[in-house]
Amino acid sequence: MGLLYNLWDTVWTFITLYALGAWYLLKELFSSHKKPSGILNQSGRVAIVTGGGRGIGLETVQQFLDLDMTVIIGGRNVSEIEKDLSKRRGSNKDVGKVICLDLDLASLTSVRRFAEAFKALRLPLHVLVNNAGIMFWPLEITEDGFESHWSVNYLGHFLLTQLLWPVLKASSTPDKHARVVNLSSSVHYLGSINFDDINSKNHYNAQTAYAQSKLAQLMFTKELDERIRAAGENITVNAVHPGVVATDLFQHVAWARYFPWLARSFLKTPKQGSDTVVYAALSQLVLDGGHYYENCTITRPAVMKPNDLRHLWEISCQQCKIVDFGGL
Repeated sequence: MGLLYNLWDTVWTFITLYALGAWYLLKELFSSHKKPSGILNQSGRVAIVTGGGRGIGLETVQQFLDLDMTVIIGGRNVSEIEKDLSKRRGSNKDVGKVICLDLDLASLTSVRRFAEAFKALRLPLHVLVNNAGIMFWPLEITEDGFESHWSVNYLGHFLLTQLLWPVLKASSTPDKHARVVNLSSSVHYLGSINFDDINSKNHYNAQTAYAQSKLAQLMFTKELDERIRAAGENITVNAVHPGVVATDLFQHVAWARYFPWLARSFLKTPKQGSDTVVYAALSQLVLDGGHYYENCTITRPAVMKPNDLRHLWEISCQQCKIVDFGGL
């Protein structure tokens, strides 16, 4: 009976996921792409972008640099990221500054080391973009004992935000809030948090694990915003769906792997995918937090129960061994 249920769950998840993907693809094909607006020069401001060495993250970094920001990239293979960035920027290195630091979100130890390395730079922090992610990977358990989607897409970013919270607070003013941008996905609409089996020990489905992690990012955004408001902090946190974007995330999606020209032809480019991220991070038109953005527009997310938001927060603090999240 259990085997039949697992088989049905896999088939149903596959069907609903690809139906959602087809709907969003059509939606994006027949609606105009919005570019970020309400953004001034950002000289003197500092941002962190996780996974900033490729795809949406790299394009986000480029847009920040073009606005004269100092950008810290958190990623693996730092030497390769630095080499690629040097080629990409060419002679245009006088605008903005970039620093690459090692970060592996599958390791909470690495997250803590990254936070300490950033603090050692003694820079302010005005924008934190929790961008890095994986999608539809085979089952993999991290060194901390967590399913990889959960750790890389969500839990590592939860811990990183907590570790950098004092710097964000110190860098924020009532007139100009520091900002946190969490990369979620439209797939969150299909997700649910399996509080009894977050690591999918009983039954693993890569699509389900991905949807759970992206829902968790959105739930974290909502709960963090509620706590920020209650504490009267000058920090704005929002979540974004960058669109259905042709990036390396699709390496475990069969049709995109075997027919890459289809992805290049019909999906958004990484540059287009970065636009909503940059809008949420920098636009003066973004007035408050707790929202979910698609195509630079506030969009209604899935319904989330307040008790589930608090429960996820408590479990996440336990998993990261957090006693105090900045007094929130």
